Amino acid sequence: MRRKICDLSGLALLLAAVISLPAAVTPRETRTAEQLESARLLAAPRAFVKGDHVRIYYTTTNALVTFVANWQPSHLQGRGFRYHTATLKYDRTPPKLPKPDSTWTEAVVLERAVWNELAAAARRELAPAEPNTGFYFQAYLTEGVIYRDAAGGIKSVPLSQKPAKVTLTARYSMAEMALSLARIAEDRLRASHPGKHRFCLTAEPGGRGLAFIFLDFQKRSCVLLTNPHTDEDPRGAPQVVPSVRSLGSLAVESHGVALARNPFSSTLRLMSMSAQNLAGLLPTGVRGRGAPAPPLNTNAPMDLAAWEAELDDLTDTELEPGSVRFLIDGEKFFPVLAERIATATNAIHIEICIFDNDDVAVAIADALKRRSTEVRVRVLYDLMASQGAARSAPDTPMREGFVPPASIGAYLEADSRVTARAFLNPWFSADHRKVLTFDGWVSYLGGMNLGREYRYEWHDLMFEVEGPIVTRFERDFRKAWAHAGPGGDLAFAEASLAPQRKPPPSPRHDWAPLRRLYTQPGETQIRKAVVKSLSRARQRLWLENPYLYDPAVINGLLAARARGVDVRVVLPSDNDFGAGKSSNLVTANTLVRGGVRVFLYPGMTHVKALVADGWATFGSANFNKLSLRTNHELNLATSDPGIVSELARDLFAVDFAKAHELTEPIEVSWTDELVDRILTQF
Repeated sequence: MRRKICDLSGLALLLAAVISLPAAVTPRETRTAEQLESARLLAAPRAFVKGDHVRIYYTTTNALVTFVANWQPSHLQGRGFRYHTATLKYDRTPPKLPKPDSTWTEAVVLERAVWNELAAAARRELAPAEPNTGFYFQAYLTEGVIYRDAAGGIKSVPLSQKPAKVTLTARYSMAEMALSLARIAEDRLRASHPGKHRFCLTAEPGGRGLAFIFLDFQKRSCVLLTNPHTDEDPRGAPQVVPSVRSLGSLAVESHGVALARNPFSSTLRLMSMSAQNLAGLLPTGVRGRGAPAPPLNTNAPMDLAAWEAELDDLTDTELEPGSVRFLIDGEKFFPVLAERIATATNAIHIEICIFDNDDVAVAIADALKRRSTEVRVRVLYDLMASQGAARSAPDTPMREGFVPPASIGAYLEADSRVTARAFLNPWFSADHRKVLTFDGWVSYLGGMNLGREYRYEWHDLMFEVEGPIVTRFERDFRKAWAHAGPGGDLAFAEASLAPQRKPPPSPRHDWAPLRRLYTQPGETQIRKAVVKSLSRARQRLWLENPYLYDPAVINGLLAARARGVDVRVVLPSDNDFGAGKSSNLVTANTLVRGGVRVFLYPGMTHVKALVADGWATFGSANFNKLSLRTNHELNLATSDPGIVSELARDLFAVDFAKAHELTEPIEVSWTDELVDRILTQF
């Protein structure tokens, strides 16, 4: 489920100023006339800071108008700039301006002209030196490219306007761009303001509310302070999003309709979940190592042929032919998805955990609705996860005038031939799979749901699959679709007995041996393969995931490092789940003490991938008990050298280079330790 804990929205405002891309206004704005008047008429507000809190004061003709914000301090203070975002909220009872001898320190407020100078310096410094080369970056409600033209001039354009001859040599996420810009600003501001350490840069609101960049050179903090909309109107009451429908769904649909429609499978699901939860409660805590980790060994990698034969028996699965093309991050996947929707000739089948109701998701829904007059479109989404996402505002503001629909299922079916069904979450189970199949011959799998954070905000992985294996995904969808319909268990049984569609008649040169691995009631194939691979690896174990909670996986990584294996783990420096961030910090310390190399990716990585010597698995499953024991999940696995090498090169090697490597444990609190102990049960 989407949780708005880590807010990466702010850099979008910053980048809009850097390249002057068009911006839009969130439809949730409830800005007051008093706020806008203050922002427009006064060019020089005053800013005061205490710890991780800030106050912005505007002096009007008859009163003070004050906005306040705070952010969570970083556990990595003193190790380079840390990026934060915070929302400026209107203070109904503003305190007086702090006195010079108070505990609040006044920051230097710099006006728009200084910001323009810094933006120009950023363009010059970050632009590649070679003509017709540039870099991609995320910006406010869009994405852009900065490049040098054939004459060496620096140009800034939206991604859609990138000249075909320009080659992109780098990618900057919002967090990465913020860290670069903070470094560039420090050099110039220290020179122009000697002895000053705290600065507040005024960014042009441009109809978007208030926006400031707060820099603290002593604490190494870069904070985006934004007020693109306010949830509190000084002339009215706070806005409250009702959740009655969600509560009703859990009580009536998930534990009423679902049990009546699917009595047999619901009983089996309860038995399976009970057994898995009981197994998860067995004493398998994380075992830290006292001795120093040994040097990396020079062993030959594991015998892949023997390993694949072992997986045949261990997971009761088999290898199937198909091709894999990795699509890393939203700018790679979503345009391909749009093209597939536009060119489908027969059927579009989507099984997705979260089909959000933000503008990105609704744009996809609109495309599906348009195509539904020509091809068959069926959408299966997880009810609990999608409703949870719909209740939470996105991190980046949505397009101007957009109003989210109350129910994405109802919206999909309204004035269209789309058919939508929901997985109803009996016993609070979840369908966490992401499988989008077109015309029965090509599928897209991975970690991305349909929503704004997956398009613009997070680092994530999807992959395109073609070949005979896709017919199995199509069969899976037909069974899940039948099970979610009015026929329930009976319809599922009928779909399971239906003949399977024939695969393509002739093999292609890029087909490789692939293995489908599942988590579902009665099946823990992904867990079996992952845990066993940790004990089989002889050279390397590279893992990336935001929710690394399972003690069996953590212990497997530590044991492998004790054997001299090159073990590396990529975790997010921020997390959409606040408790998950605390747990990750504790886990990172445990791994570092055991000799594992731990990398904190800037911002949020939602990738789920593992490389063990020459074998890899990737898909929807996190490395926690929910994904490995309880949820509906689907991963692919392969020992094809081309696919594994591409994953290691294009995902892991790039992320190692971007991330901050921990060289020693970091300070955590007792609450972090407590949260970690709780999350190991999930």
